[in-house]
Amino acid sequence: MDFSDFVNNFIALLVVTNPLSALPAVLKITKNQSLPEKKKTGITAAIAVGIILLIATWGGSPLLKSFGIKLPAFQIAGGLVLLMLAFSMLNAQESTIKQTAEEQKEKRPDSGAIVPLAIPIIAGPGAISTVILHTNQHPGLFDQVLVSISAILVAFVMGLLLYSASHLERIFGQTGINIFNRIGGLLLAAIAIQSITNGLLDSFPSLKI
Repeated sequence: MDFSDFVNNFIALLVVTNPLSALPAVLKITKNQSLPEKKKTGITAAIAVGIILLIATWGGSPLLKSFGIKLPAFQIAGGLVLLMLAFSMLNAQESTIKQTAEEQKEKRPDSGAIVPLAIPIIAGPGAISTVILHTNQHPGLFDQVLVSISAILVAFVMGLLLYSASHLERIFGQTGINIFNRIGGLLLAAIAIQSITNGLLDSFPSLKI
């Protein structure tokens, strides 16, 4: 993995976790909390995101192998998950892949940092799929360390944004957040199509020209 691959992996993971989509959720979850409690919730969620992504980095590939799942199949499945998330982002909607209506009803303002904020809103199936795809495409030990670093950086960025969620909400407003969501959705759709294409080409070599 070279530097450009590292940057691409970081950007892809950051787009998938979609920091701005987490702002409405964290504001809703922390509605009845004091400012210090809101900041603590944001930091707790970011730490949980980092731990979840690191577990996926080091344990995702062995798990796939234990189930006999090959990379091309996972590329196609992961790409479809990302594509569904992308369509939701383009429509400025929260995807039910990340959070169902039942999960929304179960949220409590005093215990929402890890569930549902960290998982499944931020580190949901899309983010976990992206990390596993990256580690399969770059299976070396050093490459896995680089993927881990990108996961930690994403968690750090998420922590900064969630820590200052109230201020960002006042700055951008809902319209601004929706615009960023749609731009991110377009980028994510392109990443998803590329993942599906790679999976199909690896599964059916005859499709290659």
